[in-house]
Amino acid sequence: MNKLLLMCMVSFAIAQSDSRRDLGQDDWSNEETPRSERRESMVIWRLTEDLDLSSEQAEKFFPRFREHREQLDEIGKDERKSLMDVRYKIRDQEELSKSEMERTIKKVSALRKDRVDLETKFILGMDDILTPNQMVKLSVFKQRLMKEMQSEMRDRKGKDRKKNRKQMKRGGRKRRGF
Repeated sequence: MNKLLLMCMVSFAIAQSDSRRDLGQDDWSNEETPRSERRESMVIWRLTEDLDLSSEQAEKFFPRFREHREQLDEIGKDERKSLMDVRYKIRDQEELSKSEMERTIKKVSALRKDRVDLETKFILGMDDILTPNQMVKLSVFKQRLMKEMQSEMRDRKGKDRKKNRKQMKRGGRKRRGF
């Protein structure tokens, strides 16, 4: 049943992305790429599996989860914008005033606090859908998923390095032509 529900959700997500494209919306505006869509599908699949959601729970959980993710994305955009403004000034070798630096640090700190508050409110607000054990699993899900993704990235990077070393031992990279 969970697999059926997951397939329905993935199909819905794909249909949504196609309808947005048909309406002529700018691809740059919503920042969704095939990679982010795959990542989103993987997160939905992993949440369904890790939390062992029933179909009734999933029907109620995922709409709230999407809304929560959108709120987190807004906070992330605000945080990146604040930091990018400062980075551009530093890159252009503009001198930052102490008050500007303090204002940026306070704003980013407040946004990070908002993120933590939002996460806490979301998890504690799931008590009408999830069991206490599922709520605990949800609270550690993000950290565990990030660790696993970092580990996979390191493994891939290590394999690429080994492959490059083997090529260099055999006389360098294969060259075309001469």
